[in-house]
Amino acid sequence: MARPDAQRIKKLKTGERLGVVATVFCGAVLVYGIVMFVLSLTRDDALLQTVLWSTAPALLVLGVAAAAFCNLKFGGELDRITEDFVRDTFIENAALMHPERSSLSFFIEIKDSTAEISVNGYKEMIIFDFSDFGKLSVFRKMTISKAITDRLTCTFCRLYERGASYKSVDYREKVSAKKKTGKLIPVIIDGVPEKKSYKYYLKNK
Repeated sequence: MARPDAQRIKKLKTGERLGVVATVFCGAVLVYGIVMFVLSLTRDDALLQTVLWSTAPALLVLGVAAAAFCNLKFGGELDRITEDFVRDTFIENAALMHPERSSLSFFIEIKDSTAEISVNGYKEMIIFDFSDFGKLSVFRKMTISKAITDRLTCTFCRLYERGASYKSVDYREKVSAKKKTGKLIPVIIDGVPEKKSYKYYLKNK
């Protein structure tokens, strides 16, 4: 059974949190700069302005650099782990995608620690266990959603290119607890890939 590397994820999440701290720090520096600037104008204090212009820009650059580094190094690696795990889970559960059917409708629901996909109303579901990531944040759910829908799009466009025949393939996502289903997104319509889906596949195959 496909499983992401829990220890690796733990280390990367720590780095990602440092990026969040750095982003918050940047916000604090901006507030500090605004307050100091207003005070320096109010008091006509040249020394205060000198302190402001000698500290705020340097602190802001430091914070932005730290946030960018953490986002690229740790956030990017977590995204790749997510994409690899989605790919491996789809491979292990290829039969549950029912590629033998000519018309396929996938329903995707992302919960606090799992993602579930049902196909054409079958009881058997493809389940992605993201418990090693902890409770999924809104941002992480968006990353998972993109990884799943991108994989579905590329998989069926690739099968079409290899000669497989499908009348229609589409998917919906449960976007919130209040809404049962999201917008229907077509991958294949009337036997041919939907224009936007196929364009995406060609750019990412």
